[in-house]
Amino acid sequence: MLRGSHARRAATAHSDVDVDVLLAGAPYAARQAFLAEHGGRLTHVSVAARDVRSWLARLGEPADWAFGLPVAAPARLLWADPHWRPRIDLPVLCQPAGEPQLEELIATLGKVAGARDADDHLGVRLAAADLARLCPSVLRLANPTVRVASRRGAFAAALDLPVAPPNYRDDLLLCLGLRPGSVGQLCAAAARLVAGVLPLIRPYAAEVARVAGADLAAALTDGRLDRYVDQLTRPAHLPPRPRREPSPVPAPRAGQLVTVPVPDAPVTGAHPSPQEPAADGTARSSRLDPAIAARLRRTPDGLVAAVVRQHDSGEVLMVAWMDDEALHRTLTTGRATYWSRSRREYWVKGATSGHHQYVRAVALDCDGDALLVDVDQVGAACHTGHRTCFFTELPVGGEGAGAR
Repeated sequence: MLRGSHARRAATAHSDVDVDVLLAGAPYAARQAFLAEHGGRLTHVSVAARDVRSWLARLGEPADWAFGLPVAAPARLLWADPHWRPRIDLPVLCQPAGEPQLEELIATLGKVAGARDADDHLGVRLAAADLARLCPSVLRLANPTVRVASRRGAFAAALDLPVAPPNYRDDLLLCLGLRPGSVGQLCAAAARLVAGVLPLIRPYAAEVARVAGADLAAALTDGRLDRYVDQLTRPAHLPPRPRREPSPVPAPRAGQLVTVPVPDAPVTGAHPSPQEPAADGTARSSRLDPAIAARLRRTPDGLVAAVVRQHDSGEVLMVAWMDDEALHRTLTTGRATYWSRSRREYWVKGATSGHHQYVRAVALDCDGDALLVDVDQVGAACHTGHRTCFFTELPVGGEGAGAR
């Protein structure tokens, strides 16, 4: 069975060839490597041999490289005995998501704090990297399901989770050691990640209880876990901060599993921002369905206006901007995602304020230059705290003035 980049049709001239050889009989596992020469060029061939029953059982376990995300990786059966072919002729190898490792995440923040207090700089960096790898498995509770096909794709998906703490992407890259930073910056980033995750997963305390026990779940909801994280992030000689009640965050209501393909493009560490528009006004690169993209008429900077209204009352709530990728994320995640022209980055409504927008429907106007987004709005839509951004009435003259 052919796996890896060749099975995904993403191989380069330098890619290994990964092959699984499945054998009937007693439990068995071995791995051998070969350098095969063809046409004067050497290719690394990695062959993993194991018994077919344990191989099938392994498909029921999370992949250790996938940041806790579920896997759907293409494979290609090269040859099989007719008896086994129906069992192993799988065009896609699926593995489940990992459990949300909240207890491990908290414990690892403790290791960061312990290394900080001991002035162990290498210990801080090692623990912060472990913390960053655990973070997506916990955040997965608050996000739509994304299946990944490769380690590279898993990393990109983990960086791009739509429901995440403020500064999540930068902090994750810093903790992983993929961006330069001092030990102090690393400790601050690790603390922000964990403190920012807690309010986002608070609605999923029942899932935490199933994995880590009832007391940790109760601590998540009653504020003890927030206090403990605050205790870990403050040097031992400083007094604790005043006790605060945990902020409630409503749970997403979509609950729909979606598969978002993640391309094997390089990770630059930058925000996935729109590229400069082409001179002829054509669309920028995006995962949006080409049939939808072809109907859009964009501004010179590649955007369309999105008018947002409450789905059941028709109340107009706000106006924002989307490019092709923001529209793709809105349609596939069920969470309203926009492009910020001032910050030059994507933002998910409610990710930081808790005022979530759960998308019920999206319609395109006849000219293709505006979108109507029907949402279930939680809390205020306006950054001023008003339910709607349209709370300032202007005087209207003429015969129709005052008419309702």
